[in-house]
Order: sequence, then structure tokens, then C-alpha cells
Amino acid sequence: MTATTGSGTTLEPTAVMPNPGLDGHLLRIIAGGTKRSTTHPPAPAAQRRVRRYRRFLDALGVAVYTTDSDGRITFFNAAAADFWGRRPAVGEEWCGSLRLLNLDETPMRHDECPMAITLKEARPVRGGQAIAVRPDGSNVSFMAYPTPLFDDRGELIGAVNVLVDITERHRAEQAIRAAADALEASNAVKDEFLGLVSHELRTPVTTIFGNARLLQTHGTELDDDVRASMIADIATDADRLHSIIENLLHLTRLGSGSRLDLEPQVLARAVEQAVASFRARNPDRVVEVATERPRSIVEGDETYLTLLLENLLSNAVKYSPPGSPVEVEITTAGQEVIVEVLDRGIGLDDVDCERLFEPFFRAEPARTAANGLGIGLALCQRIVTALGGRIWARPRDGGGAAVGFALPVGADVSEPTETNGPARPARAGRTVRPD
Repeated sequence: MTATTGSGTTLEPTAVMPNPGLDGHLLRIIAGGTKRSTTHPPAPAAQRRVRRYRRFLDALGVAVYTTDSDGRITFFNAAAADFWGRRPAVGEEWCGSLRLLNLDETPMRHDECPMAITLKEARPVRGGQAIAVRPDGSNVSFMAYPTPLFDDRGELIGAVNVLVDITERHRAEQAIRAAADALEASNAVKDEFLGLVSHELRTPVTTIFGNARLLQTHGTELDDDVRASMIADIATDADRLHSIIENLLHLTRLGSGSRLDLEPQVLARAVEQAVASFRARNPDRVVEVATERPRSIVEGDETYLTLLLENLLSNAVKYSPPGSPVEVEITTAGQEVIVEVLDRGIGLDDVDCERLFEPFFRAEPARTAANGLGIGLALCQRIVTALGGRIWARPRDGGGAAVGFALPVGADVSEPTETNGPARPARAGRTVRPD
């Protein structure tokens, strides 16, 4: 009979060969004899009994082993050898495991195991749990049921232990605990998100509702300038509200694996159109586009490219002084087109730039400077990833921030790429000469 361990190792038939001393002890353990085992072989009838006991114990599908009163192993069945992944030498103490761990994976000494406690205190231990480390590095969680054995005079002569494999149950319990921890963290994030959303939505809704109600009830009594200002406030906050909702919808859509409608796009032209639209809605802000504009073609989605650029521009304006210009640079490097939006705002000193792209994360300087949900850059990161590119943020020399992205020129965007990583070559694509 062979046994296969959980790690796939096949053990040869079990091992404890007939031994006069061991056989005598096994008889004494099972039959409760009064004489101590000796090195003299048992009588033929006793030998037959030993063989029957061995066959019976080896036939069990559960690990069983015995020790003498000093804790030295005297017998183990095939299931125990399979369980341990090894055959301990006769005379090893307490347990046949290579090493033992507590359930929290801290080391456990063998003389602290359930079998050791049973022999030291001469009492059964029920349901003691530990982890056995096998020679191949695999672990098996188990529950032990050691029981002390006494002779007819009440003298402790050894113990028998049954080991029950609870590895799958232990893994399930760990998974349940991990799921509970994740659920608790998720609930905390949800609560924070709801708080942020309620605050960010309440402000524009309050402005829109209040101004609309005043215009409805007292519109004819208001001066033209006051009425125009109120209408402008309604338009501004309605645009803000629309932007928040659109970003949330697109963030969710891209997070669920929605595919983009890709087609060839001249990236510089998309930048120019987004900047023109942004200037029209923000006439008091200066947005400068570099004169060098390579007309490289990328595979992109027009709607999401516009959304990407709108978010980068809005982010730069939000955290910059009113009179400070925002600059947009378009360059090429290797087989990539690079767009960077640069500002002279609060900057990114002492900020973990990679975390800026996590949903709902806002660095402390940003929290102080302006309201926000922390979804704009997270959405930008998901758009760039879906387009096969990479995105980054860095402190700008002289103050301010530079947030940019790179897209492959004519690359196959169906291949996954690493975000926030180093530049990597892409297949050569088409470049359109400037008009």
C-alpha cells in the first residue's frame, strides 16, 4: 500500500518493522498488559495478535501513533506517515512532524504539543490545534486527540494520539476572516465615499436650487446684473455636478471591464480640441499649448481622450492660483506620444505620487486647498490603462506639479501594459506630418 501526501509526494508502504521491544509495548498499550516490554520476542500467539493490531491500525484512514511514558514514539500507522510526510525514527519524542507551528504560524516546541501535555499531566487533551510542517515545505493543520494509557495498577505506560487533518477547514476559516476584514474595510470606504459624495453633491445642488427658487419667485424684481450672476452660478455648479456624475459613471464603467471604442486618433488634435473647449468654459484661466505638436496617431477613444484631458486640466486649475497659467506639452519619445499638463500650484512635495491615482485618495495639501472626491486622477489612470499606456505625477522643478501620460504610437492596445512603470517600446505606427 502506498500513500500520497497533500503535496503530491508518494510514500512507500509504512514502516515500523517488527521489533520485539516495540511489539511488546504495542501489546501492552492495546491489551493493557502488566508486564513491561522486553527485548525478548513475544510468544507466537502474541506475535499474531501484534500483526492483527498492526493491520487494523494501518487500515484506518486517520493518523494514529503511540508513545511510551517518556514520550518516545513506539508505533505509527500508514496514515500518520502520510500525514507527517516522513517516517520518524523510532524513539523520537512527542510527535513525528518535522516542525510544529501554532495556528498563527508562530513556532511551537515539540514539548508544548498536545501529546506532550497529555503525558506530562496524565490527562486527555481534546481538540488541541497546531500546524505540522512537512519536509517538502508544505503545511497541514490538525486537531489532536491524545489520550494517556495506564496499566492495571494505574501506572502510566504511554499514550495514543489521533491526528485529524483540518487543513481545509482552517483555510476556510482564514478565508472567512479575510472576507470579514475586507468587508469591514469596504464598509469604511463606503461610509467615507458616501460622506464625500453627499458633501460634494450637496454644495452645487444647494446653489442651483437656491438661485433657481429666487429667480422663480423674485426674478422680475432683481437687477439684470444680479439675475445674470445667479444664472452664471447655476450654470457653473450644474457643470460641476455634471462633471462629478460623469466621472463616477465612467470610473465604475471602466472598473467593470467596459471596452473602449478604439479608432485612430491624432493625439495632438485631441489635445487642441480639449484645450479649446476648456478655455471656452473657463475664460479667466490661461492654458498654453506648446508650439511643437507632433501629429502622431494613436489608437484611442475620442470620448475618453477628451475626458482624460478635461480631468488633467481641471485638476491643474483647481490647485493653482487664479492668475497662474497651465501649460500643456506634447512630445514623442521612441514609439510613444507623451502629454504633460504642468502647473505652478500647491505641488507634490512630500506626497506619495502613486497613491494619487487611487480612487477617493486625496493628499493632505489637496484636502486643504480645495473640495473634491479624489476620482479625477483615478479615472485618468483607468482610461490610460485601457488605452495601453502609462500615467504618472511628479513634482515640477521650481514648484507645482506635472501630471502626464504616454500612449503607444499605433501599438496593439489589446496587450496589457504596466501603469506607472518605465517606458517600453511599442510597434511602430503612423505619424502624420503637421498640417
